[in-house]
Amino acid sequence: MSDFDMPGIGKVRMGLTELARSPARRGGCSKVKYELVKELYTEIRAARIAGHSWEVIKNSIRGSVDVRISVKSLAAFFAEIDKRYEAKTGVKALPETGAKRKRGRPKKAAAGGAPECAEGEHQ
Repeated sequence: MSDFDMPGIGKVRMGLTELARSPARRGGCSKVKYELVKELYTEIRAARIAGHSWEVIKNSIRGSVDVRISVKSLAAFFAEIDKRYEAKTGVKALPETGAKRKRGRPKKAAAGGAPECAEGEHQ
C-alpha cells in the first residue's frame, strides 16, 4: 500500500470498485451491448420472425437487464451478428428493417420509370 492515508479513502476505493463492475447508466460500453445481443441472438431472431418491433424488443431487454441500449444499436448489432450467422450456417439473414434510417429528399425516378408528359401535355 502507499504511504498516503486519509480518513474515508477505503470507502472511496470500495465505491470505485463497485462502479467498475457495472456499465454506466448513460449508455455504457458498446462491447457489453454487443455481447448481450450476441447472447440473446436466437430469442431476438424468434421475436423478429414473430413480427415484434425493435422498440418492443428493446423495452423487453431494458426491463430485465440494467443495460441501456437504443433501437438503432440493437438493430445494427443484430444485423451484424445475423450476417455472420448466415455465413457460418447458410440460414438466410433477416432483412435489415429499422437498422438504418434514410434522410433527405427522395431521389428522382430512374430512367425507364414513369413516362413523362409529351411536349404540350400537362397534367
